[in-house]
Amino acid sequence: MISSLPSGEQIAEMQISLAGLFSLSPDFTGYIRTEIENTDGCLLVENGKPVAGSYIAGDLKLSGSDAYRAMLKKERMKCILNTYRPEELESAKAAIDDNFVISEDADRTEIKGDSILSPETLLSVMRQPGVIAASVFFEGFALQSAGDADFEHVAAVSEDLVRTGAKMTDDLMMGELNQLLLETDEGKLIVTPARDLFICILAEKDANLGLIRLALQKIRYDLNEENS
Repeated sequence: MISSLPSGEQIAEMQISLAGLFSLSPDFTGYIRTEIENTDGCLLVENGKPVAGSYIAGDLKLSGSDAYRAMLKKERMKCILNTYRPEELESAKAAIDDNFVISEDADRTEIKGDSILSPETLLSVMRQPGVIAASVFFEGFALQSAGDADFEHVAAVSEDLVRTGAKMTDDLMMGELNQLLLETDEGKLIVTPARDLFICILAEKDANLGLIRLALQKIRYDLNEENS
């Protein structure tokens, strides 16, 4: 299917699920190419709604709604986003064979794990200099992720670390724990509680911690305001 689509303009490449991607870019228009192991998928999207798709995994070749559902099941893929101008979108839709069209009942409302934070909220952290990836998790399970990092296996450990840190600060009568910071020669890991959620940030070793902290403080403030 991809050979029949206009090339558009590549704007992003990230490791993420379709659920996470649509949370970050709810109004995206263009095509998304997905890759994981030996699979290759392509999704034509108009204003955040999947229009057509294809998916190849070895000898398995799927099209339309079946292809879209196969991609939805992947927890994390390499997603390459090419955006379209209006005329490119119309050209792409005209070139798509009916077999690739995704039916209305298979649109992205089937996505599980809908966003807990708004897409703009997570993007506000990702925009900070040096931030590699960000994730929101609850009770040890990653709910939203963006960027190039696998948070599925560190969510539970990170939450345990924060809870242990909170107990330590309480025992020492240091007040409420705001953030936990781990530093290595290659990077920084920041975990902060935000109401009943936890936000985990992976950043480069020279990342500006002040800007990241400001972004996280704003999220905590906004969540508390929503809950007040």
